Amino acid sequence: MENYGKKYTLLVRGKRVSVTKEVYKAYYKCRDREKYLDELSEENNISLEGCIENGVSVEYIISTMMESLEDAIIKRMMIAKLYRCLEMLDKSERTLIEELYLRGKSERQFSAETGSPYMTIHDRKIKILGKIKKLMEK
Repeated sequence: MENYGKKYTLLVRGKRVSVTKEVYKAYYKCRDREKYLDELSEENNISLEGCIENGVSVEYIISTMMESLEDAIIKRMMIAKLYRCLEMLDKSERTLIEELYLRGKSERQFSAETGSPYMTIHDRKIKILGKIKKLMEK
């Protein structure tokens, strides 16, 4: 049952302003989302006082949050190795991986653009990822 004749208003600077149903719903959707995010940030917020009360060393928290030098070096090495492995792929394989992972296209989008069946794209992707994995393990 629809609410014919129902008026939607929002309070703006102390005055009621008439708005459409869509604007009304959008406003409250955004407001509720903001409220949810505020509550979420309060739950996950780490304060100095909270750490002291719980007997957690602030230095420990900072050290666990920071990426270690070793981790950063390993990450850079793995990325460099991945790029070398991508260069070993043939042009069509590299194109598929670049479109899906670097440009963020879905398999369906890429399928529509190339005219290839979706399952063919999916199967090729799985095969290529297996090939990359083997190359990375060498």
